Amino acid sequence: MAFLRKNQLWLFFIIALAFSVGIAAVVSARHNEGISILIPLSPSIIAIIITAIFSGRAGLREMFIGLSPRFGLRWLIISILLFPILASLAILIQALFSGPALSLHSANIGNLIGGSLIIPLGEEFGWRGYALPRLLKKYSAVTASLILGVIWGLWHFPASLIGTGVIEGLPFVYFMMWVLGATMLMTWVFNHTRSIWAMILMHGAANATFNLLRITPLSAGGATTFYIFIGLLWLFAGWVILRFGHRTLAGRGINE
Repeated sequence: MAFLRKNQLWLFFIIALAFSVGIAAVVSARHNEGISILIPLSPSIIAIIITAIFSGRAGLREMFIGLSPRFGLRWLIISILLFPILASLAILIQALFSGPALSLHSANIGNLIGGSLIIPLGEEFGWRGYALPRLLKKYSAVTASLILGVIWGLWHFPASLIGTGVIEGLPFVYFMMWVLGATMLMTWVFNHTRSIWAMILMHGAANATFNLLRITPLSAGGATTFYIFIGLLWLFAGWVILRFGHRTLAGRGINE
């Protein structure tokens, strides 16, 4: 038990990855896509169980209350609008070269609600509520983001094999580039807000963007617009690293 307690973060990662593989295998074997919803719900559930076992009520209180501080209007706006703005810029740039104009497209309401509400709640208490604070105690913000981003991205891979959990029509390597860049920017916001709710808002806003804007390969008629989006994402992430420093991505201030 002492060994597991000491390595509980990696235990979380291993269980989360194994659960993703297991559910994807069951879906493939039984041809029942309905149970694939368990994959995006699993990180938060696994994190809550591990926290309850090793940290008890104090750990759960920190996860649900300690990571729920109020934060300023600036960070609320960034949390909600950063990814949609970058996606809109990508669409506008591509439109200059005969790409689709900036407009909304008809989205599946179920996917919109699930992607913007249910999936962020099912994932973020695991990735940013449990894993990120522990990574930040050992590593710089950039290194912690890269570790978490790689694991978060690989966690999607089993679901991609059964046609869920990723951006359809986008090669997985580019999906990984999106996840890594998004993770970097989410860490930037997290280290300024220390709020799990900011993370849920950012995750939900990203999913809503992919549902509502013509940014994905299927809605845009090709992957070029999304490649531009990834480029803009990493340009902005690079500016964040240079402006706020790789160690914290927060400069001198926290909870501004």
